[in-house]
Amino acid sequence: MGVVRSQAIRNTMSSYAGVALGYINLILLFPNYFTTEQFGLIQLLISIAEVYALVSAAGLANSINRFFPFYKTEDKIHNGFLTYIFLISFSGFSIATITYLLFRPIIIDAYIQKSGMFVDYFFILIPFALFTLLFNVFEVVARVIFKTSFSTFVREVGLRVLTTGGIILYITKNLSFDNFVIYYITIYFICAAAIMIQIIISQEFSFSLSFRYLQKSRLKEMLSYGGYTLISGAAMQTGLRIPALMLGAMVGLSMVGIYNLYFYIASIIYVPMRSMSRIAVAIISTAWKENDLQKIKDIYRRTSLIQIIFGTLIYIGIIINRENLFYFIKNPEYTVNFIFFPVIGLGILIDIIVGLNSEIISYSEKFRFDSLFNLILLAVSIIGNFVLIPLIGGLGAAFGFVIAYFTFNLLKWLFLYRKYDMQPFDFKQVIVLLLGGIAFLIGESIPVINNVFLDIVFRSGLVTLFYMTGVLIFRISPDLNERYSVYKGKLFKN
Repeated sequence: MGVVRSQAIRNTMSSYAGVALGYINLILLFPNYFTTEQFGLIQLLISIAEVYALVSAAGLANSINRFFPFYKTEDKIHNGFLTYIFLISFSGFSIATITYLLFRPIIIDAYIQKSGMFVDYFFILIPFALFTLLFNVFEVVARVIFKTSFSTFVREVGLRVLTTGGIILYITKNLSFDNFVIYYITIYFICAAAIMIQIIISQEFSFSLSFRYLQKSRLKEMLSYGGYTLISGAAMQTGLRIPALMLGAMVGLSMVGIYNLYFYIASIIYVPMRSMSRIAVAIISTAWKENDLQKIKDIYRRTSLIQIIFGTLIYIGIIINRENLFYFIKNPEYTVNFIFFPVIGLGILIDIIVGLNSEIISYSEKFRFDSLFNLILLAVSIIGNFVLIPLIGGLGAAFGFVIAYFTFNLLKWLFLYRKYDMQPFDFKQVIVLLLGGIAFLIGESIPVINNVFLDIVFRSGLVTLFYMTGVLIFRISPDLNERYSVYKGKLFKN
């Protein structure tokens, strides 16, 4: 337990450092030193490479987590587990690459008119997807042998530090843009190689690719489970990437850059949900095993309240500080399109307000419905973007995101309500939204202070003080009131 706890602490530190570095790269550097078209191209390449790698892996990440305990042996050969991993990885990558090349005329035809620059980088996506695949696979392998701190550091910090280094080389004209793209792709290989070296040094795996342990029944079992998780995971991740993919084809790379910048800013609303999910998943899984529906209902309601409280505060906090955000993002192509944030942020708020519904469904006996809902998310996202982008341009992708996630979460809410009589809502969520509306009006009414840093502190502090005081007075969340009482007691004792 001590090893898990120490690695959890290191992982948390790496995650927060990664968020800070990510914001330096994506808010201070990319928008101010790259054109919107260049930034959009990089984001489009990332989106396609991630989908490409995800399909290539054939659900391997979940399969590794699920099956490794059954293959694990003291001799570190683990019944040829690495053979299965590499066989599935490279077979999947080969099939995906052949498909990618066969569809080259259709892909080029889709992007040549609005995003001609992307066509020049068509073939470079093949190694980019391969390095992304290796990075993802090695990271999961490190996780199952409880060597997570280094791999988390590499993903959250190392990748972003190397990206910052590349941006600096580009700014100082030591790299052309073409060379920066090559550099950016190469660092994925460097990071994958670093994690692979850590696995070798750990001596937890033998890298002998022997086929003598290979059994068709086991391979079929992994592929069957991987296929199921592939459908679910690919639908979810592709649904998230659809706006960028369709904007590139229907509007242009500049709009891809604008959309992705504001999506990244809005994604900070997810932070409380992600932190809570890591803790709650084990409790939910155990509760399903013990058929303790009351405990699951309680977690469902409590997580919904905490997520709406902090999600709403972050949402209004960014909106009232938009002028301060513009101080750092000086490119007018981004600042005039700030409307993307409140729309995308609304979609994320909808996603977090319903609590941990996906986690509850995926660990229940009805887990297959999670895949169905993810497929519906993908379908609604494609249809929504296809209809709205021609009507209102790039903003159509933002509204398509909201519609997709509203539909997605409405269906999951109805499913849990009908099947298990679970639903997280009562009058408390309404009080939170009212408090948020008043806090927003207070923040908007405060005169701008010339010093941007003082303005951020004063404006955010006053809004947070009013909002959180209201949350505590109305006792919205018993968990928060309990934490407040504990900290207050420690502060004022003696």
